Amino acid sequence: MDRTRQSAPVAAGHSELGFVDRQIALRQIVADLRNLRDGVPDNFGRAPALDRLLRMIDASVISIAKADDEEWEIILMELLDLRATMTRLATGGAETSH
Repeated sequence: MDRTRQSAPVAAGHSELGFVDRQIALRQIVADLRNLRDGVPDNFGRAPALDRLLRMIDASVISIAKADDEEWEIILMELLDLRATMTRLATGGAETSH
């Protein structure tokens, strides 16, 4: 995976991104999540809730990109956390703490 391409849209201060850059960042993160989902060997990657979430984000890119800076930051950080978690799962680096 090309990490420079993956992180380029969010390299600047997250709240400093303009409307178009926010849309690009969201679309890139959704694409990354889809790629990770498709690469997961077990059924976790085929979770219907994840599919619905990604479709909902796709349908809401404009609304999300228009969010105020504080809300944008929260949404972006949650999506980046999800991407990091899915990356760990895809590489076998996730541990359960039960």
